[in-house]
Amino acid sequence: MLKNKDNYQVLINNGIKNAKKGKLDEARLSFLNAIELNSTNNKAYINLSNIYLLQNEFNKSITLLINYLKNIFDEDISNQAAKICFKFKLRKDFNKLIEIIKLSNNIFSKEKKYLFFINAQFHEAEQNFNEAKQSYKDSISCDIFYFNAYINLLNLFESTNDILSLKILIKSAYKIFKDKEEKNILNFFESLRLNRENKFKDSANLILSTNLGTAFKNNKNFQIRLLNLESRNNEKLKKFNEAFNKIEKRNSILLNLKENKKYNKRKVLDTIEKYKHFFINKNFNKIITNNNYSKDKNIVFLVGFPRSGTTLLDTILRSHSKIKVLEEQPILLNLRHEFFKTKNNNLKNLLKITESEKNYIRHNYLKKIILNKTDEKKIIIDKLPLSIIELGFIKIIFPNSKIILAMRHPCDVITSCFFTSFKINDSMINFLNIDDTIDFYNSVFSLFEIYEREFNFEYTIVKYEDIVNNFKYEIMSLLKYLGLEYEAKLEKFYLTALNRPKISTPSYNQVINPLYQSSIGRWKNYEKISKHKTKLRKWILKYGY
Repeated sequence: MLKNKDNYQVLINNGIKNAKKGKLDEARLSFLNAIELNSTNNKAYINLSNIYLLQNEFNKSITLLINYLKNIFDEDISNQAAKICFKFKLRKDFNKLIEIIKLSNNIFSKEKKYLFFINAQFHEAEQNFNEAKQSYKDSISCDIFYFNAYINLLNLFESTNDILSLKILIKSAYKIFKDKEEKNILNFFESLRLNRENKFKDSANLILSTNLGTAFKNNKNFQIRLLNLESRNNEKLKKFNEAFNKIEKRNSILLNLKENKKYNKRKVLDTIEKYKHFFINKNFNKIITNNNYSKDKNIVFLVGFPRSGTTLLDTILRSHSKIKVLEEQPILLNLRHEFFKTKNNNLKNLLKITESEKNYIRHNYLKKIILNKTDEKKIIIDKLPLSIIELGFIKIIFPNSKIILAMRHPCDVITSCFFTSFKINDSMINFLNIDDTIDFYNSVFSLFEIYEREFNFEYTIVKYEDIVNNFKYEIMSLLKYLGLEYEAKLEKFYLTALNRPKISTPSYNQVINPLYQSSIGRWKNYEKISKHKTKLRKWILKYGY
């Protein structure tokens, strides 16, 4: 027995050594031999599943672990399986896993906390937010001291504007967690709650009295979030210099994060330059051969620079009984990427696009946005602000579609983009610096100007300021463009927002309120922004600001 035990450990050690040297086949063999020697010990299974992952054999990896769990429950094996399922988006395999573990029986035990936690993350990814909340609660029921579940649930309550539940959970967590690090995080969420309840001074005082700035010195995630929160408090307290300085510091940290180094701010600007030369009338006329697409009239693309009021418009319009809004789903852009993948990503190959290729893109797009007969009768609004860059492609595929351009004072847009905490990508990295933000804005609108001139397409402009100052008139004008009648319930659009499970844009905490004027002329509070006004003068004049 001892000899077998020793041999088993030798095989495990050899497998790990070979894996470190990159000898994956030898490592694999060692772990298989170890399993043959001892089919119940979990070490070989976990290591072998990792080897399969390194060899891109995801199905083998997860099947190995699930088959083990059919006979014996093991916390490490089930956690490994859950982790793999979530990382590689293997939802069907995760469903098998929770069926085997009988997770749906709501029998709460410590060893199942991570399974409930991953189940909640799957639900979040699928936008099933109520189910996600319940699964996080179940994870806590398994282990009342599982702090990760509290953090995720607190984040979910705040992002879904469920501030009462946020308050209750913070209160109960304060009684359970006494560790300094955990208390600091709870203090952050409490200061965030106070901010959400418009108690800006109380929020600022709590941050100061608990010394959170120092507490999060080595925690970049919460340091970034804290700076964002401090800026919001300072702005509301009219301490504009402090507000700006906090955002400058936050953006500097974001810019220097290792995971953000892979993004290239020039990528989107270079694409815009290529489009300026390609999308000219001569090329457009070569491509467009069929303008008789009847379904186009019901498709509307809501575009504009980020932070121009597109989420506000989205929320107002989705309150209408005959409108369906797709919020920030890159359905057409994904089909565009798919098309260009087959064309060596060469823009010039768009000149050779065939009617069947266009019809394929149209069919697949319509299939994903029109899900039932009710949708067929509705105006479909595809809201994705920066698809303003892709209007050339959009008008080639949907030549008769309508375009809504959301506008807001360029200086307010620049201010909001610089201050907003976006998920960083090749486009959004431009917002971490004021000059880059302005360059990006100028590039986008110079491209739009070319689209206007060369394509001569139909569109309407909706100004954020006009909606705030003259709501009914502006919305009636917009609905006339869409061929719809005004409905009184549009005036209580914020109730629509409150009833939504989650709003997946940075404006999630703003559109749940009636219209307010404090965001108009916001840029005037910031000298470091107002001095750049001349760089945006062309658009300020063009759009009547």
